Amino acid sequence: MRSNDHDFTTEAQEPGGMRSWPGNVARWLLGRGTSPREIANPGTTTPRFRVVCISREAGAGGGTIARTVGGRLGWKVYDHELLDAIAQRMELPVDDVKVFDELAPSVVQDWILPLREEHYAPQEAYLDHLAKLIEAIGRAGNSLIVGRGACFQLPREETLSVRVIAPLKVRAVRLAERMGVSVRTARRAARDLDRRRNQFERTMYRADCTDPHNYDLVLDSNSLGLPIAAEVIIKAVEEGQPKVEVQPQLKVQQEGATPEVA
Repeated sequence: MRSNDHDFTTEAQEPGGMRSWPGNVARWLLGRGTSPREIANPGTTTPRFRVVCISREAGAGGGTIARTVGGRLGWKVYDHELLDAIAQRMELPVDDVKVFDELAPSVVQDWILPLREEHYAPQEAYLDHLAKLIEAIGRAGNSLIVGRGACFQLPREETLSVRVIAPLKVRAVRLAERMGVSVRTARRAARDLDRRRNQFERTMYRADCTDPHNYDLVLDSNSLGLPIAAEVIIKAVEEGQPKVEVQPQLKVQQEGATPEVA
């Protein structure tokens, strides 16, 4: 299954060598409006799932699973790409934007900043850009979004919401290898990152990302393995695709006989 050509023909002409983006997402990136033709296309059959959102515990392999699924389906994956795009719009280095990634705004910001909206703080600007970018990705479809509470922002009826989990000790080992630190340090980092992400989604969306009722699928990447977890998601997306009606075939029993509908 490949993505629609209509959605993936536009390339963002931004510096930094980013890969191609869906048309209306590229226009967001370049500061332009969204084409109505990409918001709605009457006459086409809509698939059950247009976007896959993957919530993940730190070190559970959610990003790796997303890349596998995206490669198989031919869908665009948005993980660190979100930070690259927002950094460009904010005209900041990516490392500066990472500071705000999945970080909940404080109570002081919630109360004070609306009174002075003309002077956005960097974190508020990040949150504003993130929300608009996720909305544009949702309209484009054929995409996977990793984290950032996307499953709580996009329409549930069009989104396959997945939670990827694994035992802490397994996640700590993965993070230790990736970060080049001890398992003990990685375990502490995993807990801190989980806490940060949980607080972000609770503050922004009033949702508990650890509640399995918020998802269509909860996958244990340790017991299933990353390849099988990816296959489950791929199967769900493929099963939700519009079915092609097969025309009845004609059978001819013998030469000169009247064709019989099978």
